[in-house]
Amino acid sequence: MTISKSMTYAIIPISVIALATGFTIIPSTFDVYAITGGDSGVGLKPTLGVDNRGYTLIEDGLTINGQTFKAEYFSQTIQTQTIKVNQPIDITLHLFLIGGLNNLAHTALSIDNGEESKHIEWNQDFKGTQTVSVSDNEFFKNVMVKSRADPNNPSAAFLNFKFQISEKTETSKLKIVTWNSAREGWTNYFYDAIKVGETILDTSSQTSDMNEIKSPLKQTRDGVSASDVKCDLGKKLMFKNNGTPICVSPASASKLVAMGWAKQA
Repeated sequence: MTISKSMTYAIIPISVIALATGFTIIPSTFDVYAITGGDSGVGLKPTLGVDNRGYTLIEDGLTINGQTFKAEYFSQTIQTQTIKVNQPIDITLHLFLIGGLNNLAHTALSIDNGEESKHIEWNQDFKGTQTVSVSDNEFFKNVMVKSRADPNNPSAAFLNFKFQISEKTETSKLKIVTWNSAREGWTNYFYDAIKVGETILDTSSQTSDMNEIKSPLKQTRDGVSASDVKCDLGKKLMFKNNGTPICVSPASASKLVAMGWAKQA
């Protein structure tokens, strides 16, 4: 009679071996993400800077017309970039994501002034075909979006948005939404990011810069108290829920109060 014996194999975790042999294992950020990648999407979600565990993965996540900002975990207020109507705007996103550019499926860049949001969307399908769509072709002009891999990091990519805005805007929030091919997504909010002012065509008919009323943010940075902020003619002073002063039209003011986003001064 032939008796067959099966042998049981045991897989011993590296950490156990390390403890037994006295070796010290210090995983890099990439190693941590590779190990935990299957746990509720940790390490799979694209990010412009800091992830949900506090790791800084990208130092230069957002660049607006040459001005670079380090993206924080979820939301932050940045220095307002004031741009003229129809002035070219160049925004570059530096994204961390496992798999790099080939794994990036969607990025939406939104301009949101609290009253309405308008966006440019970049999409890439599983074949690598890239498309760009715009929510308002009258608001956004001459839109171009280019992508490229990061030559220094296989787990990163760049997206460059070039466009013009055809009308004045209040100081607006910049919202960036990204997800990868597995639809693991992330959102970053940059408050007070962009303001679009009028194009100066005839300086003789315009108020000089010295007499121009500054934005609420610039006034407070100059030492003006929030309650003493001045608004342009026809605008009304209000306060966001965090106490930040804003100047809005009377129609916008009532909407913001109704939505609970702001209160009367």
